[in-house]
Amino acid sequence: MVVISASLLTKQGKILLARQFLEISRSSLEGLLNSFAKLVDSDRQHTYIDQENVRFVYQPLEDIYLVLITSKDSNIVEDIETLRLLSKVVQHYCPFGPDDANILKNGFELILAFDDVIALGYRESVTLSQILTYADMESAEERIFKEKQKAQMQEAKELAKRKQAELDKKRGLENVSNKSLPPIEEIPREALRPVIPEKEKEKVVETLVASNTKKPKGGMTLVSRGKKGMDI
Repeated sequence: MVVISASLLTKQGKILLARQFLEISRSSLEGLLNSFAKLVDSDRQHTYIDQENVRFVYQPLEDIYLVLITSKDSNIVEDIETLRLLSKVVQHYCPFGPDDANILKNGFELILAFDDVIALGYRESVTLSQILTYADMESAEERIFKEKQKAQMQEAKELAKRKQAELDKKRGLENVSNKSLPPIEEIPREALRPVIPEKEKEKVVETLVASNTKKPKGGMTLVSRGKKGMDI
């Protein structure tokens, strides 16, 4: 058998889900399903319709049609068995009825299950229990991956918090040090003058006194009454 596509559509022809297993364009697939919606008759006794190059093998599920598009030379018996298995898959993932909302809600799980049943257009030798086991295994791997991803995100958040705390602490210390020192214009001028030790001060005074009392060589002597002459 060669299955081109497995689809779920309403009895009004609205496509809810379509999984392609062979190369086919979207427009071609939509054209085939639209032609099926026009050809199907609820009073038909058969569950397949032959067209020019393809065959529609279908099963009604309440208000939904489950449709396989196969080649005309496909084994109809195998096609019907595949259709029944896919029907069980749909009923499992849509236990409250395969209506529009349930199919769209569980579309991802249905597509994965369809892939477990059909690969490259050919049916795999699997049962419903095996398909559900595969789905549980995939769910476990996905859960482990999400837990690791969550742990990495949490670690990144903690690292960012620590870095932010370090920056805040550094800024706080800088603010404290800046507040402890007054601005340069508020510091008294006396505080800006260099501090001279007492011994250095005495030496400076002695030098100034010596320079003032020392008589210059040569010069004139002025005499005033009652006073001794003063050197100039």
